[in-house]
Amino acid sequence: MRNRIAVLVFTAVALATTLPASAAPRQTVALPQLAAASFPLPVPQYLGAIINDAAAKYRVDPNLIAAMAFRESRFDANAVSRRGAQGIMQLMPRTAQAMGVRNAFDPRDNVFGATRYLATLLNRFHGNVDMTLAAYNAGPELVDRVGPSATKEAVDYVAAVKSFYLTALRALS
Repeated sequence: MRNRIAVLVFTAVALATTLPASAAPRQTVALPQLAAASFPLPVPQYLGAIINDAAAKYRVDPNLIAAMAFRESRFDANAVSRRGAQGIMQLMPRTAQAMGVRNAFDPRDNVFGATRYLATLLNRFHGNVDMTLAAYNAGPELVDRVGPSATKEAVDYVAAVKSFYLTALRALS
């Protein structure tokens, strides 16, 4: 289990495609800090704390979570998409329910549920960030069959999130 967590964290940070289990470090890798001011809109302080808590619980880079939150809703807890996705991380009602989210408009509930889902996708796709982001956008079954370019929307989504994410990582160095 430790190796799997270390692989997921390291891969997300480096945007590597996949790390074989044999290359995984034995100890848990520390998560980077959240570069809250590096996004087109700064991460609100209350939301930064929630993102950091969810990142620590599920061992996902907080900058990846924040990049997704910005792309999904511009950090708006009340956002609703034309397809019915809700809250900061734009969870579909069925996904929210499957992740134990009681109120998709509650920032903490939404971010924790979405980060849990993100961690399951990172695990499913062996740390492949492109596949994970595409699956978050287009659905894991479609991405399993077609790959990360499953839809034009997924391609655009992956590019946008990775752009915000890389900007945040550069701000930390």
